[in-house]
Amino acid sequence: MSAPRWSRLTVVSPGLIGGSIARGARARGLAREVVVVARHEAGLRAALAAGAADRGTTDLAAGVEGANLVVLCAPVGALPRLIRAAWPHLAPDAVLTDAGSVKRSVVEAAAACPARAGVSFVGGHPMAGSERSGFEASDPDLFEGRVALVTPTADTPERAVAAVTALWEGLGSTVRRLSPEVHDHLAAQISHLPHLAAYALVSAADSDALPLAGRGFTDTTRVAASAEALWSDIFRENRGPLLDALDRYEAVLGSWRDLVTRGDWTALEAELGRAREVREKLA
Repeated sequence: MSAPRWSRLTVVSPGLIGGSIARGARARGLAREVVVVARHEAGLRAALAAGAADRGTTDLAAGVEGANLVVLCAPVGALPRLIRAAWPHLAPDAVLTDAGSVKRSVVEAAAACPARAGVSFVGGHPMAGSERSGFEASDPDLFEGRVALVTPTADTPERAVAAVTALWEGLGSTVRRLSPEVHDHLAAQISHLPHLAAYALVSAADSDALPLAGRGFTDTTRVAASAEALWSDIFRENRGPLLDALDRYEAVLGSWRDLVTRGDWTALEAELGRAREVREKLA
């Protein structure tokens, strides 16, 4: 195991993502000390009992004090407030990042904070997760072999980008760099829209049909078992790009509906074949 990169790493909100970061960092020796900040004592006790951190607190200011790297893992709607609350208490030269799936609002919140010597914010988003939530669903290997997105702006210091990149690479991910704007549009297409569509498929099914559902239906709609408060929050925060993605999806469905209406099965088969070829490349 290599020497720890950070003397203190703080993870705020140790749920599925935050708990996995804390557990993964400890397992891989990425920091000499891992601190967790939880909203409630029960969440804190669960994380500490599982060995996810060296110590923990429900006090955000105390939790981020002295940390070299702070990772905010709360729901996206809460992230701007947490950025503003943590900012005055960050150590000189500390790097603040997040793990939310919407970047515009967090980047704007960080940019509005008063300049502090050496303190930087870099947006982050691991492309990993589960329909389950809470610390009990966390996994120290959750990010192994996955892609993590880092979203610096033109004003972000490279040393801060390097620190956040090192975190995700240390947890086993491959890092890609995107602008916050591009991130939000791409995330809407390959994450936010699929979740919305999964909920819609469940809602559109007749109650008499659901007991007959096989693996095709359950696999396609797996993410509709995700917490609705989490996803309505994401949909709200990324409303514009989500609407753009919905327009694209509805255009495809409209075109294919027209083929079904006309009975043009040859054209429909060709469309399905093109989609299959794209999907096979994902494997």
